[in-house]
Amino acid sequence: MMMDNSNQRVVVKVNGQEYLVEVGDLNTTPVIVVVDGHTYEVVVENQSTGEQSKPTATESTPPVEKPPEVRKSGTAPGEAHVLAQIPGDIVEVEVQPGQQVSRGDTLCVIDAMKMRNEIRSPRDGRIAQVEVSIGQSVDYGDVLITFE
Repeated sequence: MMMDNSNQRVVVKVNGQEYLVEVGDLNTTPVIVVVDGHTYEVVVENQSTGEQSKPTATESTPPVEKPPEVRKSGTAPGEAHVLAQIPGDIVEVEVQPGQQVSRGDTLCVIDAMKMRNEIRSPRDGRIAQVEVSIGQSVDYGDVLITFE
C-alpha cells in the first residue's frame, strides 16, 4: 500500500516493543494504518459512547491497539520460544546456549525499516538454543530463541 506524504509516521511502544506506525487520513472510516509493514483498517470509536467518530484535525492521533494477529515477542510462563514480531535482519545476538538470562535482558536485535528493535527476554530462564545468527533475515513469527 502506498501512503502519501500527508500521512503521519510515529513510533508506538507497546509492552516495551517499538513499532513504526504510518497513520492514514484520520477523517476517513476506517483509518488505514501500516504497522511495521503490515496494513490494517482501524475504526476509531468514541471512548465514552462506543460510537464510531471521525477525529478532527485538533485531536491527537488515536491510540492504535496492537492488531490481534501480531504475536507478542516472547513467551508466556512455561512456553519455550521467543518469536519475531516483525520481519527484519538480525544485527546483534546477545546470548548463547546455556546462558542464564533475566526478564528484560536483551536477547537479540532486529533491524526493521532502519529501526533497531531490541528483543528482550520475557522471563527468567536458561537459553537452550539460539535459532538465528547475525545477518540472517527473519519473518514475522520465526523462532529466535528457545528456552530450556
